[in-house]
Amino acid sequence: MSSVIDEQTILDSLRQVPANRWGEVLRFLDELTDAGPAIRTGADLSQSGLVGSWTDREDLGRTREFAGSLRRQAETRRGADDAAGY
Repeated sequence: MSSVIDEQTILDSLRQVPANRWGEVLRFLDELTDAGPAIRTGADLSQSGLVGSWTDREDLGRTREFAGSLRRQAETRRGADDAAGY
């Protein structure tokens, strides 16, 4: 791979991706464009705006119970296989 990465280099690489994997490429690109700053520490998390984001929501009921419900749903959900086939 060349040390210079320009638009043409990216396009040339994309042209080598099989059509049946284009969905994976799009999902990856969406993640790159939507990603904010990485959250690596507790300080990052506290400054991210995530902590307390449910504070004024009246439609959630008891937030601890609601969070537990979401966690249980996520643990039992079966979705599409990931890129590794799991």
